[in-house]
Amino acid sequence: MQKDDAKSKSDARLDSTSSRVFGILLPAVYVAILLAFCFVYKVWPTPELIAVCFLIYAAYNKWTRRFVRDWIPILLIFVSYEAMDTVIGRLASAGGVHVEQPIDAELRLFGSVPTLVLQQFFRSPFLDFLSAFFYSLHFIAPVVFAFLLWKYSPKNYQGFIIAFAIGTYSALITFLLYPVAPPWYGLTSAHGWNGPQAIRVLLQMDKQEFRSPFYKTIFDYVESNPFAAFPSLHAMYPWIISLYALKIKKKRGLPMLLFPAGVWFGAVYLGEHYVVDIIGGAVYGTCAFFAAERLIPLVRERWRMYRATQKSNRTISQHESASRPV
Repeated sequence: MQKDDAKSKSDARLDSTSSRVFGILLPAVYVAILLAFCFVYKVWPTPELIAVCFLIYAAYNKWTRRFVRDWIPILLIFVSYEAMDTVIGRLASAGGVHVEQPIDAELRLFGSVPTLVLQQFFRSPFLDFLSAFFYSLHFIAPVVFAFLLWKYSPKNYQGFIIAFAIGTYSALITFLLYPVAPPWYGLTSAHGWNGPQAIRVLLQMDKQEFRSPFYKTIFDYVESNPFAAFPSLHAMYPWIISLYALKIKKKRGLPMLLFPAGVWFGAVYLGEHYVVDIIGGAVYGTCAFFAAERLIPLVRERWRMYRATQKSNRTISQHESASRPV
C-alpha cells in the first residue's frame, strides 16, 4: 500500500514537472519559429502574433476559455487602432499638419532642439543600437506585461487594459484633431528648416547596418500614420507599464523606470519624436492610469449606490402600497 502511494506521488510529481516543461517548451518553439520567420523576411512580429504564444501556453494549461475571454479586449484595441490609425493618417495627410509648432515649443523650452543636439554631438553606433532596441519594444512590451498581469494579478490586468484603451483612443482622437510631424520630417530643408538636418536613424541603419529594409517595412505596414507624433505612444505605453509596476511592487518596482527612460531617450535620439511629444505621452498615460484606477471605480461605486437606493425606494413604495387599506 505504501509502495503504491509512493509511486502515485512520484507519478504526480513527474506529471507536474512534464506539464511545466512542455508548457514552456511549446511556446518557446513557436517563438523560435516566429523569430526565424521574421529574420528571414525582414519583418517585425505584431502584437497578435506574440499573443498566439501566450495562447499556446494557456491552451496547454487548459486555460483557453479564460484566456480568449480576457484577451479579446486587448486584441481588439490593437486591431482597431491599426485600422483607425490608417484612416486618420490619410485624413491628416490631406489636411493641415503641424510642422513648425513643436519646433517652436522645443526652442522656447530648451533653447535648441534636443534631437539635433543628440544626433550632432552624441551620435555613436552603440547609442544607435541601444535606442533601436528600446524603441522596438513599443508593441511587444505591453503584450508581455499584460500576460504577466493576467497570470499573476488579474485584478490589475483589468485596470491595465482599461488604462491602455483610454490612452490609446485619446491619442487617436488627438492624432485626428491635431496631427503633428516628427523631427525627421520637420527638421529638414524640404519642409522649410534652415538649420542642421535631422536624421531618421532607423532608416539609415537599414542601409548601413542591416543592409535590408527592416525598419522601412515596419514603418510602411505597421506605422501607417507618419503624423502621429503627439502624444507619443512610445512614451505613453512604457509609462503606463511603469505606473502599474510601481502600484504592485512599490519600491521594488522602481527599476522598471529604466524602461520608459530608455524608450524616451531612443525616441528623441532616433529622430522619431520631440521631447514635447514625450511629455504629452507621459501626461496622457498618467491621466489614463488615474481614470482607470480612481475615476472609473468611483463612478462605478456611485452608480452601484444609486441603483441600490433606487431599488430600496421601489421596495418601500411597494410595501407602502400593499399596506394601504382598500
